Amino acid sequence: MNIAFTCIKECLCHSTYRSTLTHRHTLTNSLSHTHTQRSCPIIETTVFIKFPAKDVASPQMSSHPIIGIVGKSILLPCKLNSSTPIDLQTLILHWISKPNEQNVHAFNKGVEDNRHQDVTYRNRTQIFLDQLPSGNFSLLLKDLKVDDDQTMFFLFHRQEDKSGHEIIQDNQLCNTNVKVAKSFQIPVVMINYEDRKAECSSTGGYPEPTLTWTDQNGFLDQDIPQIIKDPERGTFNISSTVNITENQILTCAIFNPTLNETLNTTQTTTQNTNPSNNVSGIVIGVVFGALLFVVFIIAYRYRNHHGDRRFCCC
Repeated sequence: MNIAFTCIKECLCHSTYRSTLTHRHTLTNSLSHTHTQRSCPIIETTVFIKFPAKDVASPQMSSHPIIGIVGKSILLPCKLNSSTPIDLQTLILHWISKPNEQNVHAFNKGVEDNRHQDVTYRNRTQIFLDQLPSGNFSLLLKDLKVDDDQTMFFLFHRQEDKSGHEIIQDNQLCNTNVKVAKSFQIPVVMINYEDRKAECSSTGGYPEPTLTWTDQNGFLDQDIPQIIKDPERGTFNISSTVNITENQILTCAIFNPTLNETLNTTQTTTQNTNPSNNVSGIVIGVVFGALLFVVFIIAYRYRNHHGDRRFCCC
């Protein structure tokens, strides 16, 4: 079976080379290579390579963004369905991240080679060595960070023959877009009857959320939400206030767009939210208590006085 590979601005020489990040040559949207024998002319061409039908590999790519949770691990799938075992001694793999083309994880002819791994991914990546011969080139990315959000990962894949000549090369295989998220805490609603306002707040989520207030009659006009980003964790805290009335069923809802998750808290205001009425109630209570105290004192003195007279008459 003839398979065409269009190589844009690719070096057409079969000299032995090793992949590094120290000296760059652009290969279809770039991957770096250092040639150890001679420089190569840069041209555009279409190369036809003949393979037996049973050896044809069809990569499985991620067509949708993959969502991961901050602090958890995520799998970047990449599987070539090859019917024959892949020779690891002639296999070169480089997982790369865009847009800065950082070296995420590398496998070079039988061994993992992460000497040029970007510090961002140090101790956070894993490939499955025992599954490489079957074409499973998937990458496990651990301990997801907020900074991993909206990062595109792809795999550079090259297979050579025993002489070091290229058999197949994929410059951007298994493109995968990673989105990162973290759930917010359940909203906390505090009611201030003196100011006739309610405040809703939640912390520790990602990405930036939206906050809405509703009651039994629909959506409420609210003050502009205050959104603060934690400088260390990169997560967000949000708060908002709204005016309240009597017998109001308030619901504060916080929506996380990446997780498509809504968290809400409902609280009902009391019948009397007028602060002047609240003060009047307190005054009445104090006066009533004072009156009870005076009546008790008068009754106590009256009892003692009459008790002393009965004692004298005896």
